[in-house]
Amino acid sequence: MIVAQDEVRPGRLFRLYERYVGEPDSKKDVYGYWLFIVGYLVSFAGIGLFLSGLPNSGVDGVNVFYWRLSVTLAAVGMPLAMLGIVLLLPVRWRGVQVTLAGAAVSGVGVLGFVYAYPQHWRSGANYTSEIVAVYTIGIAVMAGVAVLVPVVTGKQGMFVEDELLNLADQPPVMIGDATAGTLFSVFRTPEKDWTWRAIQQDAVADSTRAAGSRTAARESVEEVRELVSQAGLLEITTAAFRLYENNDGWRWVLTQEDGGVVAESGATYDVRDEVEGSVSFTKDNAPSAPLIEIDGAAVDYYREGDDWHWRLLDADRRALATDVGPHADRDAAEASVGEMQSLLPDARVLALDGVGAELFEDDGGWRWRLIDADDDSLATSSAAFDERRLAESSVDSLLDGVADATVVERGTAGYEVYPEGNDWEWRLLDGDDEVVARNHESADTADALGDRAETMARTADAATVVSVDGADYEIYPGEGGWHWRFVTEDRTIVADREGGYETPEEARNVIETVREQASEADLIEFETAAFQQYQTDDDSWRWRLIDEGGDVLADSGQAYDSKAGAGEAMQTLKDTAPDADILEIETAAFELISTDGGKWRWRLVDEGGYLVAEGASEHPTRQAAREAMDLLVDLSPDANVREMADPVFQVYDDGDWFWRYVTVENVTVADGTDPQGTRDDATDHVADVRAAAADAPVDVVESYGIELADDGAWSWRIFDTARDEVATGTREYERRESASADAELLRRHADTAPIFEIETAAVRLAHGDEGYGWVLIDDERETYARSGLRYETKASVMDAIEELQDLAPDAGAVNFDDAGFELFDDGDGWRWRLLDEEERVVATGATPYDTRDEARDRVESVRDLVAGASVLEIDDPAFELHYQDDGWIWRLVDSDGNSLARSIEVYPTRGEAREAMQTLKDQAPEGHVTVAQ
Repeated sequence: MIVAQDEVRPGRLFRLYERYVGEPDSKKDVYGYWLFIVGYLVSFAGIGLFLSGLPNSGVDGVNVFYWRLSVTLAAVGMPLAMLGIVLLLPVRWRGVQVTLAGAAVSGVGVLGFVYAYPQHWRSGANYTSEIVAVYTIGIAVMAGVAVLVPVVTGKQGMFVEDELLNLADQPPVMIGDATAGTLFSVFRTPEKDWTWRAIQQDAVADSTRAAGSRTAARESVEEVRELVSQAGLLEITTAAFRLYENNDGWRWVLTQEDGGVVAESGATYDVRDEVEGSVSFTKDNAPSAPLIEIDGAAVDYYREGDDWHWRLLDADRRALATDVGPHADRDAAEASVGEMQSLLPDARVLALDGVGAELFEDDGGWRWRLIDADDDSLATSSAAFDERRLAESSVDSLLDGVADATVVERGTAGYEVYPEGNDWEWRLLDGDDEVVARNHESADTADALGDRAETMARTADAATVVSVDGADYEIYPGEGGWHWRFVTEDRTIVADREGGYETPEEARNVIETVREQASEADLIEFETAAFQQYQTDDDSWRWRLIDEGGDVLADSGQAYDSKAGAGEAMQTLKDTAPDADILEIETAAFELISTDGGKWRWRLVDEGGYLVAEGASEHPTRQAAREAMDLLVDLSPDANVREMADPVFQVYDDGDWFWRYVTVENVTVADGTDPQGTRDDATDHVADVRAAAADAPVDVVESYGIELADDGAWSWRIFDTARDEVATGTREYERRESASADAELLRRHADTAPIFEIETAAVRLAHGDEGYGWVLIDDERETYARSGLRYETKASVMDAIEELQDLAPDAGAVNFDDAGFELFDDGDGWRWRLLDEEERVVATGATPYDTRDEARDRVESVRDLVAGASVLEIDDPAFELHYQDDGWIWRLVDSDGNSLARSIEVYPTRGEAREAMQTLKDQAPEGHVTVAQ
């Protein structure tokens, strides 16, 4: 027996099998046998454990561990044994795969039993039926592969293989997977020893027709065997045309005296009369047909059906340029060539790597558009310009700045930071693309202003709406604790105390003290230094000397039990300062003090002389300081006290209602843009602004921005820092990513994008999977010609265009009367073909040549062959020799010219092909027929 390539390798299991069972045919036999043994032993171990009584030896007559173990062993052993049986049977690999799947299903059932027993086995959740069903399905699948499928279906090859038809045991050359190979034949010598012999196998011939059944294939083999014995090499004394019919129709070949094929018909014909007409045309015209030679370039006019076309050919008859559509007649094709020749020489070459900017006239004005490398419009300027230079300046500015353009999306709120003169501003846009807020103050840099916008974005969600009626007290967190300030409606701080209180309640208590004492306090005025007596918290008395600015010059070094004691000590010092007044403070008092800079401030001290509050700013005059103090006195009694831990939206009345966004530090960050009719309207508007402001992105628009929009279809536009539209995208997109990709294309290539104008025509480069090409267009984008070749590099297509612009104007027409020979390169080499007056291919050379000159020389000999060629009728099968795929093959044809068989190998010389043909002729009639399925 011949063992397949996966022959049995030596090993302990293999040696044991060979000793006690016999010689295995394959590894499957060995593995199957031992799997069966293991499964058998495991199953009986489980059964033996059950019969031993151990499972019934526990509490209440049940030992869970031994019950589970005995059932598991028995359940695992059965699929192992069945898998071994399947491997021992002549089962295809697909059957083994199905069996393994069944074993896996059974394994799931076993695992289910281990999990469910005993809690969920016939009790509890009770998975008994499901587990038994899963296990049974797995066993059924395995049994079905081994027994039921062949019995029920009667299909020998579905899972079970016939050893006589086992493809795995067939050499590749026998089943068509290779044309040559080696067969190792293992056999026993008369001395009972085993040895092997290597046998070379070669496939020499192949059928050219497919058979619908094995019987039909056998009949085809018998037919070929019979015909091979009858067929001879097509031996003729002169060149001859041989007509034949195949499945596609009628054709002809021209053979020379040695049987070699010289030429074949250029088309397949439906009836014999047509192929005979083709032969007659070739015999009549080929001997005198001129060889079409081109000097430089020439225009070739030809017909396809009822339509006319043209192509511009070079000296090697390569199509340098072709038309873009059919023409009704030759005159129309010639007119098209005339337009091409007039436009091409002066046409500008557009070699766009990514995008370009084209200037064009539109309704008496100038506009520009952005185009991609495929000459498709990306965007058009929104405005028209009176002069060309203005349009050029506009697009030049755009290309300089759009590379850094920020991409935003309409319908998404966001902050835009943009330059305004020498400063930077920002605006907040809502989901409707409306500006709903602007910055309160400008900044020198985009980063500084962007930080303010980010502050609002970060805190707006927690900001509440407040209003200030006259003035309010605000308690706010700061360095060292809580502070308070007294602010008016326009955010002017009248008074503050940065005391660093531990809690807001402590600050609130101080505010109440200020409110109470401010209403009762008198104004103390002095122009020179003054002595002040005051009582401390421990009820003792002290004194201090303060100057007109309120600064302490001296104080008592000790405390006194009574006011009189402090007064006596103070009086002693007063003798040294006779001009100092004595201030008697019985209650809280306001003090107006001048600063070192000549400005004035006020402060409120209690009856003990402690500072309670002071003005937040300095004033140019004493009167201004007093007015600020009076403001506190007037507004404090009715002022609200508000804790301000987060920024607020403050609505206020300024004829109309507006709002401002104020931080905890009393910095106004933003102002509303639209006046509102009432306070409620302003509050409602703030709610919309808050929704837009919270967590909105902050983008910097240095020169231009690109806005994506979804209006049923995606589009985009370009806007400047004032949000005026500069350009509008000309495409619509189904997906946002596609619109974004075009915007990114513009940003990526703007720096290198050329600015151009098509005055009359342009040659536009095109690039695709097959390489570079070009098209000739006019200023209205009408296409006149396109490249007939593809080029590997941009440089090569640019060189080709330059050459074409030189050759095209002087190119004449390719003309011949009835027929002409043409040389062409088909990739395998140079061939010739014979064309009729409408440039249809009538005949093609059968053999390619390395050079054009060799093909030209062959045309001369073909003329002589055709002149003396006869028309040959074949009554018997014959062998033909053909040149194909850089070598020679033989082919067996019947009396009708139908191909029955051909050589598999391509031979380097005609002699070797003829020798191989003769070998087949000698051996095939007695060849043995085998079937590999």
